[in-house]
Amino acid sequence: MKNNRHYRIITTILVGILVFILLLVTVKDIGLTWDEPAYIASSNSYMSWFREAVQNPTRAFSPSGITTYWSINHEHPPVDKIWTGLWWSITRGITDDLSAHRIGNMLLASIMVALLYHCVSGSYGQAAGFAAAAALLTMPRFFFHAHLSALDVPAAFAVFVVTWLFWQLRDRRGWGWGILLGLVWGMALATKVNAVFIPFTLGLWWLIFRRDWQLVIRLLLMGVTAIPVFLLAWPWLYANTLPRLVEYLGFITVNHWKIGQFYLGEFHMPPPWHFGFVMLWAVIPLGLTALYFTGFISSLKKKGEQGLPWLLLFSALTPVLAIAISKSLVYDNDRMYMAAYPFFAALAGIGFGWLFSKVADFALQRDRKWVHWVGGAALVLLFFAPQLNTMVRLYPHYLSYYSEGVGGVAGAKKLGLETTYWCETYALALPIVNEEAQPGDR
Repeated sequence: MKNNRHYRIITTILVGILVFILLLVTVKDIGLTWDEPAYIASSNSYMSWFREAVQNPTRAFSPSGITTYWSINHEHPPVDKIWTGLWWSITRGITDDLSAHRIGNMLLASIMVALLYHCVSGSYGQAAGFAAAAALLTMPRFFFHAHLSALDVPAAFAVFVVTWLFWQLRDRRGWGWGILLGLVWGMALATKVNAVFIPFTLGLWWLIFRRDWQLVIRLLLMGVTAIPVFLLAWPWLYANTLPRLVEYLGFITVNHWKIGQFYLGEFHMPPPWHFGFVMLWAVIPLGLTALYFTGFISSLKKKGEQGLPWLLLFSALTPVLAIAISKSLVYDNDRMYMAAYPFFAALAGIGFGWLFSKVADFALQRDRKWVHWVGGAALVLLFFAPQLNTMVRLYPHYLSYYSEGVGGVAGAKKLGLETTYWCETYALALPIVNEEAQPGDR
């Protein structure tokens, strides 16, 4: 058991390293996107404030100093911009400026894939863990966003880490774990507002599966701890705290600038409730969609605790349901529910692991070991080869990806599913205009 645990830890680290190398060697092929300049400018300014805080703290912490350095992109909390700015400061002398600004988020994406492997393999075996990691990486749109100096993948990372930590600590006793969760959730809130939905997911899971009052106290401690962490992590709020906090709350609720959405051939503001569900079908590869359905259904048949698959499902559906039931006028296509992707990938890994185990049982019954490996290879080809083939053809224009479920790019064009949100160097987020066009032509 101890050797297995050590093996899993070492493998987790290796998975993270390999993912980071893959992102690093492809980062220069990903063009500058629409939101990145704002985040890059703000991270540069924040780094200047930290230098000022060391050299002239009186000036740095004064209201004018706070306003000077923290006004840029103060619409969003700063944690990820501080993180990317830190890595930019470390690496800008060894790579180009844009890549240096992206390295921090590529590290977060790599850690998330590694944690995904670790979480799933611990409960469902090595095959499931590797498949979960591969599922997330072979979601073409996630792979694209994993390179960017933007907030969507960091927000997904934050949501996944809080949820993963909650699951890992669910059976441990002691009030200190609630404070730890609060520290992490506070940092998640200071990354992007998406993390605000985490207590609803965890609370629903508690209500159904673990009505333990110690867990209630833990969730309450998490909330109480997260609030001061959020405030301390954002120097913009150090001056004129109440007005600026009210401004932020207004921005994320009713005062955000409006962003419409092309959907099914029409421009909507907001789109219909089914928008998120249709887009999940449209942008997650069909093989992975089949796997995550298989994973959830098969895991319900597993003896023992059923909490993990339901927690994964709740966490995957929460950002999509938030879009479906809200009246928000801010729609930026599938990146609005980027936080759902790692949880769907986890369910897909569980589905692959279940199918792989059935092949192994079949081979064992007939005493044909080779059937196990041939069958495993066939499963890999069936569920991962189609999107890998498409990714090679589309590289690096993965925001043009549409799944086999809608007929690819040609089918998406006929359905009126149009890319409207990011602005690539090559393609200024224009609608698909020709099913025969190459990505560089758009």
